[in-house]
Amino acid sequence: MYLLLSGEGPSDIGVCYPAAEACRVEAFKPGPMAWLVDQWVEQVQGYEFSHLQAGLVNFVSKQHLVATRPSAVKKPSRLPGKKRAKETGYYFNNARALAQCAKELAAEIGDDVIAVLFRDSDGTASAGRGDWQTKYNSVLQGFEAEGFPHGVAMIPMPKSEAWLLCALKPESPYQHCAALEEASGNDDSPHALKKQLDAALQGQTSADELSETAKDGNIHWENIDMPSLNAFKHRLEAVVNLIIRQGS
Repeated sequence: MYLLLSGEGPSDIGVCYPAAEACRVEAFKPGPMAWLVDQWVEQVQGYEFSHLQAGLVNFVSKQHLVATRPSAVKKPSRLPGKKRAKETGYYFNNARALAQCAKELAAEIGDDVIAVLFRDSDGTASAGRGDWQTKYNSVLQGFEAEGFPHGVAMIPMPKSEAWLLCALKPESPYQHCAALEEASGNDDSPHALKKQLDAALQGQTSADELSETAKDGNIHWENIDMPSLNAFKHRLEAVVNLIIRQGS
């Protein structure tokens, strides 16, 4: 089983180094969200086995998915209407492109591939949960449009700093974290999540530092109860278990 990851930058899923739009694990610098994926797969499997450390991970950038956008298909009728078509179309088409990459990789290696699409939702608190749900559904519908059952949506609300802050905040870690999802996704706001995380970690919030914190097991993802993270964990668990059942 391989993992195919796509994110937005070094402080979430990670990047290729040297810079490239796609790379295999040897040239991939994983971010904290890549370690979350890796560790949650281990959790579901029930035994220690890091896909990152075993070299069973590939990466494709957001830019690569946009450049390889598939030809248009008729969207399912349950997709949002014209009002949100442009925004949700971005998530839908990214998922379709990643699904195609995953199917090509699976054919190349002769093994199952789990594709994880990470995108911040960056919604404002006033936008409400429905906005996040629409984006999340659009990713799953994009995978479905390509007939790809092993796709996972990783859409923090409003961004990955909320998940990290839940575990790393100095006061009451892992407690009352759902409220963090209502914070503004705007980094310029007075109480921006990035600023809160920076304060909690005393400035040690570079992409490398956050990645090391996650890699070293300092974050207990199973103790975080946040709707957007729960959605990711449940979906990844379902996909891993599907592959295990099919292989048994």
